[in-house]
Amino acid sequence: MIDMTNNRVPYGLLTDAEKAALKEHEKAGGKIEVWHHETGWFAPSTLPPFRDSIYRTVPLPKTQDVIAWEKLPEWVEWVARDGDGMVLGYVSDPPLQLSGWYGPGGTRIDDFPGIVQIGTVDWKDSKQRRPR
Repeated sequence: MIDMTNNRVPYGLLTDAEKAALKEHEKAGGKIEVWHHETGWFAPSTLPPFRDSIYRTVPLPKTQDVIAWEKLPEWVEWVARDGDGMVLGYVSDPPLQLSGWYGPGGTRIDDFPGIVQIGTVDWKDSKQRRPR
C-alpha cells in the first residue's frame, strides 16, 4: 500500500496507484484530509467526490498483535514479533536486539493456525506479557 499521509500533490496529478490508495484508505474506514489554502488541512464530515484538491490520509490507529494465550503452554510468559515477522514465545522478558528479541524459550509460535493475529504495530512495539 502506498503511504499517502504526506501527500502534497493535487488529485489530478496523482498516479492511478496513489488515487487507489486514497480510495482504499477511505473504504477501510480511514479518514482523509483536504488542503484548503486559507485554513490548512481539515477533515470534512463527508468527503466530496475526489477532484483537483490535495488530499492526504490520516494514519489508522496502530493495533497490537492478538495472541490466543489460552492455546499456548503455561511456560510462555512473553510473546514478541521479530523484524522478519516471526512471532516467538519466551520464558522471561526478552531484550531487544538488532533485528529481533532474544531470550530463554525463543520458540516460534506463529506457524500454528489460530495462535497469532498480526496487528499493525511495528515489530519493536509487539512485545507482550501474558495477562494475569
